[in-house]
Amino acid sequence: MLPEPFRDIDADGDGQLTASELTLSNERAANQLPNVALPAMDGGGAMEIFVSTAEGVCDFISAMDTARIPEWNTWYHLMNCGFPLALSGETDFPCMSSRRVGQGRVYVQMGDVDEVDFPTWCENIATGKSYVSDGFAHALSFQVNGCSPGEAAVDLGGKGSVEVTTSVAFAPEQPKAVAYGTLMPAGGRRVVGDTINLHAPRDSGVTRGGSRLVEVIVNGEVAASKQVPADGTVHDLSFQVEVDRSSWVAIRQFPQLHTNPVKVAINDQPIRASRASALWCVESIRLLWKNRRRFVKEDEREAARETYERAIATYLQRADECPDDGLRLAAVELEPLVVKP
Repeated sequence: MLPEPFRDIDADGDGQLTASELTLSNERAANQLPNVALPAMDGGGAMEIFVSTAEGVCDFISAMDTARIPEWNTWYHLMNCGFPLALSGETDFPCMSSRRVGQGRVYVQMGDVDEVDFPTWCENIATGKSYVSDGFAHALSFQVNGCSPGEAAVDLGGKGSVEVTTSVAFAPEQPKAVAYGTLMPAGGRRVVGDTINLHAPRDSGVTRGGSRLVEVIVNGEVAASKQVPADGTVHDLSFQVEVDRSSWVAIRQFPQLHTNPVKVAINDQPIRASRASALWCVESIRLLWKNRRRFVKEDEREAARETYERAIATYLQRADECPDDGLRLAAVELEPLVVKP
């Protein structure tokens, strides 16, 4: 896969791509959300999520403790392939978030209850009746045509518009730090939200007031947005959004807040939102196997290889089931690729 369309990478217009042009393209793409720039797949963390999800043994993805773009980008691509992964918050103190416990949080919708029943809380986590946040941004409610996350899909029957409503609130004061998106790191936008590295002094002061951009996300892309004051009060928002294929719809405020999605079904079809997303997962698996296979015990390597290949086949099948490429940033083109030294 190419991180951008061929013509955008080919800076000198000579019909060929150099290693330098490809590197610069990958750097540009990695700052966008969503993107199809391939990750290195040579570090720690849950990189096997592409395989475990395809195998049906992954129920949710945790977020809010690493750089936000790669976190949410991975989730978007898996959701675009039709896998109903719930999103949950994580701190992993002090390994991933050394500043404080509760850096990454999940808020679960429990209804009007007198006390929290933990098994029910866990069940609502599993079904996605929740949103993730850093504690300074909140989506107190979110519905699509009256349906909330974790409920049955909205059935449109055919292409059409849906009403998206949400009630949001943002703290009037919050820390000035990369983790909250109030301080831009030297590494650029791709590192915003990171809690692992100390990008500035531990106490960089606070930010007060301002506004927050609330976005409606459909299959990873921004479909509508509104600016909301960060004043500590609840703001009710409403949007009309067009849906032309079976999709997932969510609310986000980058990098501090993301709801779980509501599914919208068109003609009872499953979500197959983007061929590029499926192929991105395929290439990520191939790269992971290249990097990881030598660490697999020899007597387990064949079984591992078969599992990886089975996952690749699943994503390739889903790629074929996508009506077209719904991801604007994707570059799955049949142009010849020549890499010059």
